[in-house]
Amino acid sequence: MRSFLKCYFSICFFFLCTASFSQQIESRAKNTLYIEGAGAGGYGSLNYERIYFFSSQSNRSKQMAIACRLGISTYYLNDYTDNFNPEIILPLALHFLYGKSHKLELGIGQTFTSFIRADTNTFKPVRDIRNHTHFTLGYRYQPLKGGIMLRIAYTPMLEFNTDYTHWGGLAIGYAF
Repeated sequence: MRSFLKCYFSICFFFLCTASFSQQIESRAKNTLYIEGAGAGGYGSLNYERIYFFSSQSNRSKQMAIACRLGISTYYLNDYTDNFNPEIILPLALHFLYGKSHKLELGIGQTFTSFIRADTNTFKPVRDIRNHTHFTLGYRYQPLKGGIMLRIAYTPMLEFNTDYTHWGGLAIGYAF
C-alpha cells in the first residue's frame, strides 16, 4: 500500500510540474458565425464554422488550421401550390486554412438540397433531396484572436454530381 501511495503521488507531482512549466498557448478564435452571399449555400446562407486543429509551429509565422462548416439557406418559402413548404439548402464542408490573419482557404464539401417538385402522376407536391459536391478556393481575412471575418472565394459546384457550375461567394462574419 505504501509503494502504491508513493507511485500515485509521484505521478500527480509529475503532471502538476509538467502543467506548470508548459508554454502559454495564446487564445485563438475557434468559432466563426457568418453570412455568405452566393457560394455553396445558393444565393445566401447563414453559416457556423468551428476550427478543430491549429498547427503548432514555434515561430508562429505560418499558421495552418482545419475547420468544419455547417450552413443553412432557403430559396422558395412556398411551393407551386402556394402552401408554406420551404426549399432547404444545407452546405457542409471541410476547410484547410493557411496563414495568420490573411489566409488561403481550400475546401471540399457537400451541399444538400431539399426541394419541392410535382409528382408526374398525381401532380401533387413531392419533396426531393439531392446532394451536390462543392469546392472552395479563396482568400480570408480573420485575425487569430477573433473579430471581423471577410472572405471571397471561388466555389465551383458539381450539381447533382454531374454538371460542373462556376460559382463564387462573398462572406462577412465574426470570429470568437
